[in-house]
Parts: sequence; structure tokens; C-alpha cells
Amino acid sequence: MRTSFLILSLIIAILAVIFALSNPGYVTLRFGPYQTEQSTALVVLVSFALGVLVGILATIPGRIKRARELRQLRKQLTTGGETTSSSGPGSMTENPYG
Repeated sequence: MRTSFLILSLIIAILAVIFALSNPGYVTLRFGPYQTEQSTALVVLVSFALGVLVGILATIPGRIKRARELRQLRKQLTTGGETTSSSGPGSMTENPYG
């Protein structure tokens, strides 16, 4: 699946470059009091790169959470699945008969 994702990403990036290079004109960018004239190719490629960056940044919290959970599960495996409190329900130290 990772390979197909990389191939799809590469295809999208190539299409963005082809689109940018086939529009050689200039565009005026305005942001508040600032104004600049840049090539359409540059604007498209910078916008594409910023979109990729925002997408990567949006996945970071989920990746951190999964890494933390994976670390906890591995720790449980190395300790034999024991928990720190043995007084919870289903504990082996409780006498079910009184």
C-alpha cells in the first residue's frame, strides 16, 4: 500500500509541474497592502508545496498518538502483560470464595 501511495503522490507531483510549466504567464498576487507579480508556475508550485506541508503537519498528532500507544503495547509485551495495579477486577490475587 505504501508503494501505491508513493506512486500516486509522484504522479500528482508530476502533473502539478506539467500544469505549472504549461502556464508561463504572470499573475498579480495581492495580500493586504502588498502586491507582487510572479510567474504562474512559481505560484502553482509554491501552493502545491504548502498544501503538502499542511497535509503532513495535520497527520503529526495522529502519528504521535499511534507511536505512544505502540510503545505502551511493546512495553506490556516485554513485561509479560502485567499491569502495575493488581487490585482491579479480575485480579488473580483476589479470593473468589470469600
